[in-house]
Amino acid sequence: MKLAFTTLLTASLLSAPVLANNEGHRIGLGFNSTSIEEVDTPSHDYSARGIKLEYGYEFNHIVGVNLSYSKASGDYWGPIESDSTTFKLDTDIGYTFNLDGFSIKPYGVIGFATFKEELRAYGENLGSWDDSSLFIGTGVRGTFNDHFYADFRADFINLETENVDHFVDQFSLTVGYKF
Repeated sequence: MKLAFTTLLTASLLSAPVLANNEGHRIGLGFNSTSIEEVDTPSHDYSARGIKLEYGYEFNHIVGVNLSYSKASGDYWGPIESDSTTFKLDTDIGYTFNLDGFSIKPYGVIGFATFKEELRAYGENLGSWDDSSLFIGTGVRGTFNDHFYADFRADFINLETENVDHFVDQFSLTVGYKF
């Protein structure tokens, strides 16, 4: 029984990528919303909005890799403005469900992010901080006609600077083309 189960499982895993062509490169552009919570006494919350550029590659129905850059701007406090940039390298792990002319992939994300924030008031630079960390996330990607896709995802990053924890939540909606 164990041999039959192992053989069936191996055959299923090896044949799954052949069912549909899910492999390929993709590139997209989208909207990014970043919420930052400074966990200090007292805590301070603020947000920024901007653009996101991403590149991805799907290895099969299950695993993909992503490289993204996002830039956002927002109000920090009063006249102080915040500009942030984020670079991410991650892998998404989920399962692609193929339908007629449409596929959907709910997935989980684990990766590495580099975040930098610059603060300024009245055009004067007030300083900056940056940190890098592992992060987790979740998302869903829909592909239409095997080439056009839309991706919604939420990433959660825990950063630290000068003994202040920063909880960074990023939500993005990206549309693009899959080659």
